[in-house]
Amino acid sequence: MRLLACLTVSALLVGAGCGGDDDPGTGTEDAGGVDSGPGTDSGPGTDSGPGTDAGDTDAGPECAGGEELCGADCVDILSHPDHCGGCDTACADGEVCSAGACADECGGGLTDCGGACVDLGTNGDHCGDCDTACDAGEECVDGRCGCPAGETLCGTACVDTDTDTDNCGDCGTTCEDGEVCSASACAGECGDGLTECDSACVDTATDTTNCGDCGTVCGMGETCTDGSCEPLVCPRGERNCGGTCVSVWSDPDNCGGCGNECATDQVCSRGVCADACPDWATECDGSCVQTDVDPDNCGGCGTACADTEYCMAGDCVACPTDFTQCGGVCTNTDIDPRNCGACGTACSRRERCREGACTPR
Repeated sequence: MRLLACLTVSALLVGAGCGGDDDPGTGTEDAGGVDSGPGTDSGPGTDSGPGTDAGDTDAGPECAGGEELCGADCVDILSHPDHCGGCDTACADGEVCSAGACADECGGGLTDCGGACVDLGTNGDHCGDCDTACDAGEECVDGRCGCPAGETLCGTACVDTDTDTDNCGDCGTTCEDGEVCSASACAGECGDGLTECDSACVDTATDTTNCGDCGTVCGMGETCTDGSCEPLVCPRGERNCGGTCVSVWSDPDNCGGCGNECATDQVCSRGVCADACPDWATECDGSCVQTDVDPDNCGGCGTACADTEYCMAGDCVACPTDFTQCGGVCTNTDIDPRNCGACGTACSRRERCREGACTPR
């Protein structure tokens, strides 16, 4: 689970007008050195901010969701102290970038890592602590690096052993030429309900890389539902399973993937069915959770924080005014491209979040 910094909400608000923040922010931007004040229309990436044109050009790499192209580099403008809220908007010495605005300290459950306020529970460059970066292909979940839910680490790569012809059923099991990997077994053809796409047998009704037909890839922030790419509305860290948002890392009915149910005497721990929770976690109805930071079980099983609160050291703490708690972190949904307008509503790679709506760069 996330390791949250014990920081006060008042500290976040001190620097609200200086330019930028990482998850909890004010939604303001330093437009050429003028303090626009919290909640103004000059959100990050507007034309009034210095250097924003670099993020709007088609040249250079295609940045991941939540990042802007500043010069030749993709950066997270919600946390980067040199591009806080917009390209080339730098925080002053001693300040940090928290949710797209410069501030004296990080707030809303974020941790200061070299001037960038990050969520140690989900940040792949600072997973669990500031000095731990996940390997390529891994994700940071609950402060630990690992493969995405439903995938297995084979050597140095995370693969889906249900469909991978080089690792079919388990690591190292390679299918013969002309065979496909269907439901973890090598076969001459795909099983019922599955479609062959590059020797992998997939369900085109739910596969985000082959949605509806082979090669149709859903965009950032989308999920494949009934063969169509639809906006993903689940909070960060959760998955849409049959129309319900669940944490496949802790849900015993969907442990590691939708529909993967643990036995009645087992618990779900980090996406794996186990006999007991690890020492750092508490069992709550078959789920292994960390009650000092879990907003749904804050301080004890079943104690849920309000939408305007986050869980810190086992207590529900109020987010700053106009902020929303998304996945245990306070954020400004007016400008957060990972939670644009509402928790879990992510903008595509070619969009930015302005006034709670995803708009073209």
